[in-house]
Amino acid sequence: MFSLADPVGTRALLSAAGFANVEVASAEAYGIWGRDAEDATGFLLGSGPARHLLGQVDDDTQEHARQKLTGILRTHESDGAVRLRTGAWLVTANRPS
Repeated sequence: MFSLADPVGTRALLSAAGFANVEVASAEAYGIWGRDAEDATGFLLGSGPARHLLGQVDDDTQEHARQKLTGILRTHESDGAVRLRTGAWLVTANRPS
């Protein structure tokens, strides 16, 4: 999931694959994570690292985490969506012919 999170590693990988002029720039925007706090909580806790970590704790702890996150996400509900600022790398490169 995070194998390309390091810009230096991403540049090295693409360069080794024959790409040139590799550029990596930070990009930030608001993303929609669910229709409401419950929906966003289900998505966030049901994927990747969160799902793995929740699998390591008992049911009461899982429920506590779910309730806590839902409460936090509720403050980000607006116009039928939960919007959170998110970041990504914008990577561009050329493949010489």
